[in-house]
Amino acid sequence: MRQSDSYIRIDNVSRRYGAVKALDSVTLDIAKEEFIAILGPSGSGKSTLLRLIAGLDRPTEGHISFEGKDVTGLPPHKRGIGMVFQEFLLFPHRTVRENLAFPLRMRREPQTVIDERLEWVAGVLSLTALLDRYPSQLSGGQQQRVALGRGLIARPTLLLLDEPLANLDRELRQEMEVEIRRYQKQLGIPFIYVTHNQEEALSMSDRIAVIHNGRLEALDVRQAIYDSPPTPFVARFVGKSTKFQGTVTPDGKTVRLARYDHEFPLPPQEKFQPGDALDVFVKNERFDLSPKSEGGSGIVCTVSDIVLRGPFLEYILETDRGDTVIVVKPKRNDPLPIQERVLLSWAPSDCHIFKAGS
Repeated sequence: MRQSDSYIRIDNVSRRYGAVKALDSVTLDIAKEEFIAILGPSGSGKSTLLRLIAGLDRPTEGHISFEGKDVTGLPPHKRGIGMVFQEFLLFPHRTVRENLAFPLRMRREPQTVIDERLEWVAGVLSLTALLDRYPSQLSGGQQQRVALGRGLIARPTLLLLDEPLANLDRELRQEMEVEIRRYQKQLGIPFIYVTHNQEEALSMSDRIAVIHNGRLEALDVRQAIYDSPPTPFVARFVGKSTKFQGTVTPDGKTVRLARYDHEFPLPPQEKFQPGDALDVFVKNERFDLSPKSEGGSGIVCTVSDIVLRGPFLEYILETDRGDTVIVVKPKRNDPLPIQERVLLSWAPSDCHIFKAGS
């Protein structure tokens, strides 16, 4: 993305707390109608970044600008943002109508503005029939929509969401993922969504920013983050992968695995030297499995268990070296039986290879 297309710019931002560097030189540009997910494990710095964008904290170094205007020193109420948190934070003794109107009443908006905004946000979020109910009379999904509405009722130019679906069950969370994506497209404003849940990031966002140890580890469209991880951390964190160790053979054309009698061709685009130690990552759904009795090459394994995951099966394999490998395959009428001896392999183009320790 070109800097000239940026609606929000985070420019070389760092944040220190004493000797701890929570964020380290993060630069990020966000377009006007973009849904971007900030993905990372607990303690990675993603929530710190959200607080800096919101104005709840200030960077130790760097600048943040909205539409070309430096907002680094502005308080939250002057940034034109909305926020939705993990906790719904609804007032239990107030109706949906009163909960939605609360931010506008705090700003002393006239009643005509409050009524107009209530009608608008209730229409967008399908809350009109619920306006006179109390939070205790709502389902979890309805409460989440009210929390979203309270973040949107002031018509912000940016909505920040801090793990808002973490307290919902899986089925409801998946429904809300679709709804939130639809709201963002309908409103046409940027959403910045912080999560440690890769499924949420992959299902909703246009681009994903992966944060690790306070640094921006990767930034790309969601499909590229999944299919072409640029670093070992991203390969390990996004999607479920198995890691192998190997070495480039003396001819520079093959990778020999360290613990197994198995080799595979080094993809031509990979630029490694003979003797280089490598880390090889293969996503669990990219493995190939075949009965050992049919012959061929691969890592010899035994099917120790099978787990049903709806339309998919997880084969739990144990290698002859005692390692466990999980392989995901579509469910079929003739699954491999438990205790079957199989050969585990993969296409060279279906693995991600990095120098060991990089």
